[in-house]
Amino acid sequence: MATVITIQPSSTAGPAASSAYPQNHHSSPDHLRRSRPQTAAATSTLSPSPRSVHSTLSRVPGRDGASCDACLRRKSRCAMNEIVNKCYSCDFHRQDCTFNLSAVQPADVPPKKRKLDDSSAREHVDSVKRSSTVQSAHHALSTDGALPLRSTHNMIRPGFFNLSTQSIGMTTDLEPALLDHLPLDEHDECTVSTSRVRRCADDGTFMRVIDTAPIGDSQAVSLDAIESLVAPYGATLIEKFFDHVHPSFPILMEEAFRQAYRERRGLSPLLLSAVYVLTLKFVDVGAASQTVRRPDAARLESTAMKLLMDSLPSPSISTIQAGLLLTQKSTLATSALNGQMVTAGFELGLHQDCSNWRMDTWEKGLRRRLAWALYMQDKWSSLVHGRPSHIFAFNWTVKDLVEEDFSDAFASGTDSAHDEAAVGHGPLLFCHMVALTTILSDVLDRFYTLKAIDDFKAAGKQRTRLILDKAKPAQIRLKEWFSSLPGALKMESSSGELVETITDEHARNGALHLAYFATEITLHRCIVRSLSEDGTDSYLAHICRSAAKTRLISAMDFVNRLRPAHLRSFWPASARTNFSLIGSFGMLLRITAPSKEEAEFYRVRLCEYRWTLSVSHKNAEFMSFALESLDNASALDKHVPVKPGVEELMAHSAKSVPRLPVTSIGSYDDSMMDADGTLGGTAASSSVMSGLASPATSVSDGEGEHDMSMHPL
Repeated sequence: MATVITIQPSSTAGPAASSAYPQNHHSSPDHLRRSRPQTAAATSTLSPSPRSVHSTLSRVPGRDGASCDACLRRKSRCAMNEIVNKCYSCDFHRQDCTFNLSAVQPADVPPKKRKLDDSSAREHVDSVKRSSTVQSAHHALSTDGALPLRSTHNMIRPGFFNLSTQSIGMTTDLEPALLDHLPLDEHDECTVSTSRVRRCADDGTFMRVIDTAPIGDSQAVSLDAIESLVAPYGATLIEKFFDHVHPSFPILMEEAFRQAYRERRGLSPLLLSAVYVLTLKFVDVGAASQTVRRPDAARLESTAMKLLMDSLPSPSISTIQAGLLLTQKSTLATSALNGQMVTAGFELGLHQDCSNWRMDTWEKGLRRRLAWALYMQDKWSSLVHGRPSHIFAFNWTVKDLVEEDFSDAFASGTDSAHDEAAVGHGPLLFCHMVALTTILSDVLDRFYTLKAIDDFKAAGKQRTRLILDKAKPAQIRLKEWFSSLPGALKMESSSGELVETITDEHARNGALHLAYFATEITLHRCIVRSLSEDGTDSYLAHICRSAAKTRLISAMDFVNRLRPAHLRSFWPASARTNFSLIGSFGMLLRITAPSKEEAEFYRVRLCEYRWTLSVSHKNAEFMSFALESLDNASALDKHVPVKPGVEELMAHSAKSVPRLPVTSIGSYDDSMMDADGTLGGTAASSSVMSGLASPATSVSDGEGEHDMSMHPL
């Protein structure tokens, strides 16, 4: 059975594969479908078995159609490259491509060199082109290690490796209605001008554009050239990638990639260089390796970026895979590159529902994983850079991720050290990160668009209440997301203690929880900014600031409790900014504090946070960005006017509208809360405020635990 891995956090495993896709699901990605409830035990085991979700790659001995002599000796597949009149393997090894041996002929027969004007050779090439053997996607490799050489519904013939796929839009000069009348062949394809048009479904068409002209000199960069930049660490880097990066960011097909890497055939130099760039930090090339040449990291990175830029005008699946990997390196994840990546994804139709497309299940799963990875990259890039998102719900029909979508993401057998728990943890982490990102998208749309900002300004003194009213749905979703986290994704055990033995899987959870705090902070920054001394009800302001203070302390203590194993794991590019947002939020509360004493409280906490960052920096170099950001903010703090003291504030309060006792300002007053964490029977407990409860979070200051549960915002 294919269990539904729901992105709506309160859901659990669901129906079988036959009913995995909803009949009427055309809504935004803010939610993915709910499935039937299960027991608590089942809830924590959404992990698929590696053998149940993945059929291993097997190799058929002997000729594959019409293999050349070299491929026949190696018992490997043979795919022709018409441009150089050789198979890809012989072209890569710079050897003659001959066709003299039969499937049973001894391998010591002297080979006869194939010539361009040899009619028999040409006839043999034609036979390869006309081959109609249908192979499973698991027995084929593409130029990027992901797409098949031959697929059930798409015969990939020689020369396909130079094709890029372009989705035909509804408003281009090519009238889509004309395509309904094309004389399609048995592969649902037809030649139109210089391109091959393939119909993937009744409501969607792909245009395959033949890319025969090299762009720049990117074609001159070979796998050997990439390998030479990291030698002799290439194989080690591949293992580190699948140990540290791939489990929580499964956008490749592991076994297909490994086979392509072993055979040096069908692997994109761009994708290989991207894998190396992202994995270099996990390989120790220190004192013990001084006799070995160190990898040329700078040249590798520049080569990878050049290959990516050359590939973007005519993108393929490997372009998206490599681009997503490179943008997980924070120094490369620019807003401009994000926009180019999203556009490339649109070119490939990744924003469309592929459920009914005529392609294999594994390819649909790969497309969905890439689509949601691109979605996450776009939304977090929008937060990090303060720029509008490029993906909108009304142009996004990608369906829910289900367990079946990860069936070919992880390898099984001798090539992989992943056990069942590790394979299961990866899809869980990926899906819950997607779910959290949909909530972030909602927060950005509700509070940080130019239209939303204008609406808040127009509300005048009522802007805080307007914001709180809009915040309620997002806060409820955050609460449900957090409360539905399975045990495998939590930072603490069921008893509330931090897990003593940190496995690789638990170590990866840090990035997920940091993203959760960043999302909550993004929501509360807008609320705190709306508060003003002369326009906001004092009690309402106190409640909002108390809730914000709780978030800040929880986030700071979370960072303080991260261990080296957490810090050395894979963190996405947005992590460095997410660490910075905690400091920025503390600075916001400090400069908006009503009293000098409260401002001093935040100053002390920010100093403690800076110390935590400096200590953690040795295990996570990207934290230097958060340190620098906090130092820059502290330098600007000197321009903020001095706050009045408590006595002065009390005197002012006595002459104005009655306020809360000054002793409670800046503190959290549990007496104002009902048992369920909502506001009690006061004037402020209106429908605007009720129900805005956040998930229970246990934080520690190193001496004991504090229960920060069920707060009003």
